[in-house]
Amino acid sequence: MGTLRSAWKEAAWAFGLSRLLLLLVTYVGGVLLRPKNMASIPCVQNGLRFCLLGWYRWDAEAFGRIAHVGYRSIADVAFFPLWPWLIRLGAAVLGNHFPLSFLLSELLLSNLFFFGALILLYILARESLACDPLQARKLLWYLTFYAYAIFFFAGYSESLFLFLTLAIFLLLQGAALWRWWLAGLLGCAAALTRSTAIVLMVPFLFFSVERFWRAPSLSADPGATALEAVPSWRLWLRRLLAILPAFLIPATVAAYMLYLGWRFGDPFVYSRMERTVWGRQFEWPWVAFGPALGALLSGPLHTEMAARNLMDLLFTLLPLGILVVGWRQLSAAYRFFSLALVLFALCFPLTSGETLASQPRYLMMAFPLFLVLAHWSKRFPSFDLVYGGFCAPLFAFNALLFTLHYWVA
Repeated sequence: MGTLRSAWKEAAWAFGLSRLLLLLVTYVGGVLLRPKNMASIPCVQNGLRFCLLGWYRWDAEAFGRIAHVGYRSIADVAFFPLWPWLIRLGAAVLGNHFPLSFLLSELLLSNLFFFGALILLYILARESLACDPLQARKLLWYLTFYAYAIFFFAGYSESLFLFLTLAIFLLLQGAALWRWWLAGLLGCAAALTRSTAIVLMVPFLFFSVERFWRAPSLSADPGATALEAVPSWRLWLRRLLAILPAFLIPATVAAYMLYLGWRFGDPFVYSRMERTVWGRQFEWPWVAFGPALGALLSGPLHTEMAARNLMDLLFTLLPLGILVVGWRQLSAAYRFFSLALVLFALCFPLTSGETLASQPRYLMMAFPLFLVLAHWSKRFPSFDLVYGGFCAPLFAFNALLFTLHYWVA
C-alpha cells in the first residue's frame, strides 16, 4: 500500500504540472497565434473552447471520425478499432456532439490512461526493478516531459498502448497463472490498438523462461527445485499454460484481419492502406536513415521539411543511442522488448519524403530507455538539469506546433 500511495502522489505531481503547462501553451498559442493555413485565430473569433480544437488534428481527427461514423472510408482501416470504440463511449457520455464531444473524449481518455501508466511505471520501478524512490520519481518526470510526450495528452492511442504494456509487464512479475492469462487478455486489447502489439510476445517469452524454467518451484520446501517438487508432467503443463496467453495477441490481430476480409473482401487491406494511402511499407530497418540524412546534407536547410527531418533524425538516433549505451543495465525481457519494438517501427518507414516521420513517437513506447536515464541520474548528479533543459522546452514547443496545425510526429 505504501508503494501505491507513493505512486499516486508522484504521478499526480508530474502529471498535474505537465498538463498545466500544456493547457497554458494551448491557451497562449490559441489566443495569440494564427494556425497554419487559416485566415483567422479561431479562439479569438469563436471563443476559448476552440483553443482545444487545436488538438483535433492528424491521427486524433482520424480516430474521432472513425468513432463517429465507423470505417466508412477504407483508408481508415489502418487505424485499429479499440481506441475509436473507447472514444465513442466517452463521446456518448459527453453528449455525442461532433466534433467537440469526441475531442473531449479523446483528451480525457488519453490523459486518464497516461496517469494510470505513470502509476504502473512507478510501481514497476520500485517493486520489480530495484529503483529507489528518487530514481522512480525521476523516471516519471523524464517520461512526462520527454520532447514528444505531448502525444500522451493528444487524442492518440499512445497512452492506452503504454498503459496496457506496463500492466502486462507488471502482471508478468508473478508466477500465478491467473496473472499470465490476465496479461494475455490485456495483450488482446493492445493488439486491437495497433499491430505493434505483436512485440508484447517478447516479455511473455523471457519472463516464462525466468519464472517457469529457471526458478525454483513455489513449494513448501524453499530449497526444492521445480523437478523435485512436482511431477514433470505438471511442470510441463504449467509451462504450457503460462506461455499460451502470449498467442492471444497474434490471434487478436488475425481476428481483426478476418473482420476486414468479411467487410472489405481482403484480410490484408489494412497493410495495403498503410502502403498506398499512408505511405508505409516493409523495408530493412536501416533504409530510412539514408534519405533523411541525404535530404539534410544535400537540400536547403531553411525549409520546414529540413527542420522536421532534423528533429526526426535526432529523436530517432537519441533513443537508439540510449538503449545501446544502457543495454547492460536492463534485464533480458526489457532489452529485447525494446529491440523488437525499435525494429518493428524502423521496418515500416515512410517510403518517400520524410522517411523517419513519426519514428520519435513510435520509439517513445520503448519505455525501458527511461529506466536507463533514471539509472544515469544516480551516477551523474547534474543529469536532471541537462535533460530538463533539453527536453522540457522542446516539449512545450512541440505542443505549440501541434496546436497550430504543424506536423510534429
